[in-house]
Amino acid sequence: MAKIKNLPENTLERLIIYFKVLDLLEKNKIEAISSEELAKRCGINPAQLRKDLSFVGNLGTKGVGYSVKSLKYNLKKFLGITQEWNLILGGITPLAEYLLQNKALSKAGFYFMAAFDRKEANIGKIINGVSVYSLDQLDYVFKAVKVDIGVITEEETPEIYLEAFLKHNLKAILNLSSVPFFVEDDKIQIENFSFEMSLTKLSFFLKHLA
Repeated sequence: MAKIKNLPENTLERLIIYFKVLDLLEKNKIEAISSEELAKRCGINPAQLRKDLSFVGNLGTKGVGYSVKSLKYNLKKFLGITQEWNLILGGITPLAEYLLQNKALSKAGFYFMAAFDRKEANIGKIINGVSVYSLDQLDYVFKAVKVDIGVITEEETPEIYLEAFLKHNLKAILNLSSVPFFVEDDKIQIENFSFEMSLTKLSFFLKHLA
């Protein structure tokens, strides 16, 4: 199996797509699929699919294809979603409340353990069983539970949550604010995503559509 540092980010993104497609196939009771058909469903060519899956292992059978259940399990294990992960959230916004109430995340193994906010009116709230704390109580939460991933939804001052999370040695941060963040430490992974950024990509596409 290839080391994670040798895995291109685009390959990782495609592996996640393969997993999602396989999950749908399994729900539709499809037991086996060829590399050609799977590649078609994922919008790529078979050679790229086989190259990507080589990072996971030798999973197919020549002339038969892939077992949907087996390939899905191996991808799930490779992607680290066979285990549960504890999350904390920074900034109570409409998006934050949606995430805290999203049952699909817990079904996938991602559990919010606590939320933080700087507005006095929000501190003390309980949203879908998740307590909202003052940022000053971050030490208390980190001592009480193991935290794996930090999620930033604050828009006004997202950098404050980033600094606080990094100070507590969080290695994985999902940044959903409109301001992208980057760090030089290769042991820290920040995933920047915003609807504005994605919509801007689509506006570029439409602007230059021939």
